[in-house]
Amino acid sequence: MATEHEGVGIGSFACAFGDLERKPEDITDFEALWQAESPDTEFAAMGCGTFRTMSGPVDDYVLEAVRQTLRDGSVQPEDVDRIVFATSDVRLGALGPDFAVRVLDALGLVNCVPAVVSFQQCCSSLTALRQAWELFSDDEVNNVVLVSLDFVPEDSGRVRSFALFSDAVVSCLVSRGGAGLLKLASTAVGVDHAGLLGRDSFMSRQKVARDSLARVFQRADRRLEDVTKVFPTNLYAPVTLFNSAIAGLDRESLHFAGTLSAYGHCGNSDWMVNLADYHSRVGIRPGETYLAQSSAPGFFACGLLVGT
Repeated sequence: MATEHEGVGIGSFACAFGDLERKPEDITDFEALWQAESPDTEFAAMGCGTFRTMSGPVDDYVLEAVRQTLRDGSVQPEDVDRIVFATSDVRLGALGPDFAVRVLDALGLVNCVPAVVSFQQCCSSLTALRQAWELFSDDEVNNVVLVSLDFVPEDSGRVRSFALFSDAVVSCLVSRGGAGLLKLASTAVGVDHAGLLGRDSFMSRQKVARDSLARVFQRADRRLEDVTKVFPTNLYAPVTLFNSAIAGLDRESLHFAGTLSAYGHCGNSDWMVNLADYHSRVGIRPGETYLAQSSAPGFFACGLLVGT
């Protein structure tokens, strides 16, 4: 359950996508890679148009996103108390042991304590959001930056049976007394042990999804019918729609098709990308309830957000 923190809000979302916009066929031996992953399946039905890759170090994209978040939130670097990074397990080593030091120094976050959340694949960012929110139990914490990042060093690793991986960094600001868009009402994460071992089934995936959703709604004293829009993981369109159906989510409530087509699957960042895109097109409205949802082999995570 998310703790009620008076005056704390979430906002100032900033996206730094890989600067190279590419088409799937730009990947060397794409057809062979695709057929190896999904034989006899037409890629054209997957909903992906282009994807993004980073031409420089991931640090540059982290700095770009966080600087934009701080500008939008009117927060000076020295006033940031905590920064929480979220990334997939396989990317931790690629960041290097001094990654946090490099980022803190380049941004001027001289009073900031860093942390990282991982080991939950693409569900790590929702756990990181929960951690960022709970940091406000300390009355001395006023500004926390959440940074979600994922990137793929080798093109051959982008093509999977369930998604086309892209590169992106997304950040947002959780602040006390600021002009946040949202409040965190509740979160839940579940594990499908069979899925961790690559032996998941329809029943195991459905159970972890429905159990997690039941907990997130019960903790916030809300119902599925209260949700205005769902921000899911950008897996291939048929996979996203299937996963949503077995979880009991209405396909009309999902906001993902446009961002999937433009950016593919940005790992931990997808729900944030979809939320930011929806806000730019429609607007997050006070009092409305939104569901952030992430899925990965072995995990299902969700969070309820309420417009302020």
